[in-house]
Amino acid sequence: MKKKKISKNRRKNMIMSSLFISLIGMMVFYVWIFNYTNQLYKEIDVLKREEANLVTQNRITSVELDRLARADRIKQIATDEMNMCTPPPETLAVVIAELTIN
Repeated sequence: MKKKKISKNRRKNMIMSSLFISLIGMMVFYVWIFNYTNQLYKEIDVLKREEANLVTQNRITSVELDRLARADRIKQIATDEMNMCTPPPETLAVVIAELTIN
């Protein structure tokens, strides 16, 4: 009978030890997942800030492009810096000739 009690105590200790080890394993896994998700959230935050900066730079570049491509600015640079001039307007004469049928 003594052997059965030792066996039951040993089995109980093994079950408790395995539960304790699995609990520790789950806690380590939880901490790892928690740290990994925190790292991902930080990376997402950095990428969102970078996206906002790039969108702002894109808008500034678009406004600058519109400012540089204005026709009056191009005309002024052409006349002042390149010594170009605008040609006088052409006069178009349309002559309508009568058709004679023989």
